Amino acid sequence: MPEDKLNKQSIWFLILAPLGIIFLGYLFTKDPKEGNQKNTNNSIYTLWIAEAEVAEAKNDGSKWDVDATAPDLSAMVVWKNQVILNTVSSDDSLIGRWDPIAISVGDVIKGEVSTSTVKRIARIRAEKGQKFSIGLFDKDIVSRDYIGGWEIDTTELRPGKCELESDKSLKRLVIAVTQDDDLSIPDKSFKITGASYLEEPDEVMLETVKRWAKEAQEGIKEFSGNVGEEIQKIGDQVDQQRDKLEEVIKETTKKTEDKLRELLESFGDK
Repeated sequence: MPEDKLNKQSIWFLILAPLGIIFLGYLFTKDPKEGNQKNTNNSIYTLWIAEAEVAEAKNDGSKWDVDATAPDLSAMVVWKNQVILNTVSSDDSLIGRWDPIAISVGDVIKGEVSTSTVKRIARIRAEKGQKFSIGLFDKDIVSRDYIGGWEIDTTELRPGKCELESDKSLKRLVIAVTQDDDLSIPDKSFKITGASYLEEPDEVMLETVKRWAKEAQEGIKEFSGNVGEEIQKIGDQVDQQRDKLEEVIKETTKKTEDKLRELLESFGDK
């Protein structure tokens, strides 16, 4: 082989060899899950409200509740003009925390306990140009007072814990995000810089709260008409739902099962 040809091959080798080593190093160091966690259009995410922190008083300086207790916090998630998640209330809390598994008294009374209803999660598809909103409320007997919230672009979601902060009434919100239903959150945190703080609830939230208030008022009138009979009815419904809860436990994963057993025991103590 001519000497000049050998020299050219040597030059190309010296150029390409380091590039090849760098590429191989990238492949070996790359997180194998990274490809699954990349935010792509039409990815479906599972999320729930993990934590919320509110100011010590309302914007006008007044206490949250007339008895000077902290607010009873609850959250609502709206996507495509539909309410897709309502949390149970975290009573008397300036910092509320929620699990993805929860059972409310209302679920038991209505007989709506199942493997789907005990999961307090929302599923959202990441689509360009689509947003979803989260609102936090102070839950009272017949109404819910809006505290604050955010509007978020769906394409900004990715697995991990998303933290949003403001100097408003809703000081901090933590959203847990996964891409599956095993409820195991990746050990990653991120912030969404493009989220818009909502000083007022959107139209869907407002209409939902109005409907709840009307239903609550009608329920109180009906309940007060025959208190003894209604209390007995609630007791019977709780007993019936305990059997149903046992069936739900058998159909759920270990993590869900442990949480449900705690809730079932609490029903037994009452």
